[in-house]
Amino acid sequence: MAGDSAKELADEVIIMADMWKYLSFFFWYRRLVKLLLHLSTGQCELQRICYKTRHGAQRTCKVEKSLRQSRTKELNDLVEKTNVNIQEALTLIITLKKIDRAQESVFVDSMFICLSQICGYNDLCYEVEQLRKEAYTSENSSHEKRLMQLWNLMMPHTPLKERVCKQWGDIGFQGTDPQTDFRGMGVLALDNLLFFASKHTDAARKVLAHSHHPHFWFSYAIAGINITSLALQFLNEGILRSHFYNCRQGQPTVVDFHQVYCYLFFEFSTFWISEEPESVMEFNRVRDKFAHKVTDLLKDSNTTLELKFKSSSDDTSLLSVSSLDRETSL
Repeated sequence: MAGDSAKELADEVIIMADMWKYLSFFFWYRRLVKLLLHLSTGQCELQRICYKTRHGAQRTCKVEKSLRQSRTKELNDLVEKTNVNIQEALTLIITLKKIDRAQESVFVDSMFICLSQICGYNDLCYEVEQLRKEAYTSENSSHEKRLMQLWNLMMPHTPLKERVCKQWGDIGFQGTDPQTDFRGMGVLALDNLLFFASKHTDAARKVLAHSHHPHFWFSYAIAGINITSLALQFLNEGILRSHFYNCRQGQPTVVDFHQVYCYLFFEFSTFWISEEPESVMEFNRVRDKFAHKVTDLLKDSNTTLELKFKSSSDDTSLLSVSSLDRETSL
């Protein structure tokens, strides 16, 4: 037994040595290639990316990767920090790379956009997290006002009899007081639901109609809160980077996050119906399957998510995806 353990340990040491040898080779090979390209073109890696790569996610993701792999800590930090001064960051890059700002105006403009997108994504993650941390409370008049706006938009012809009542179940809350349902998603979930209802009212009411399906019903508000969790997961894992890098020339905002939420909620509701689940107990399975499909979509760096619902009679589903060149569907 001792001999077997010693052999296993020796094998592991050999594997680790081979791995480090490969990584070392890759590291120095990349450095050598960068040096040769710099000498032959007279441009640093960031310049080559900005001049030779298409704008949008393709360019910005390459710039981000280059900054992460830089030997200069100040450049590494740019892709992790929040509240970065973009002009100061741009000046830092120009100085370190010894770039003539006057002669490289195209590069400067391109880098400004890339930095705005990269640093803006970090800021968006922080801002959205603050909304999630803000717990809903009936003692906050702003929270209460937004909740009542949600009811009025979703049920315009049905007055709410009381603040705490069973009517909330009509739009998919579990109990008589929605305050108890927001839980871990806080005010972010309320803001998502309200944005969907106010900016895409017909689409939101279409999803509400789906939730009342005689066989494949689900709780509208509870599902919506769950989709908030999914959208937040996508954001924090960086899955939405390519989408925001394609659809925004500058820093993405919370409104942009809300738009992604609207896309996800609408598409999920139609996907749910198409899956024909036996009961609402299959919600997590269908949600996970839907999440995998969206994740696969966003592996294409050209993809953007866009809600294209036009009217209550529009049954188009899982087609609200566009790319820089063509229409794509799940």
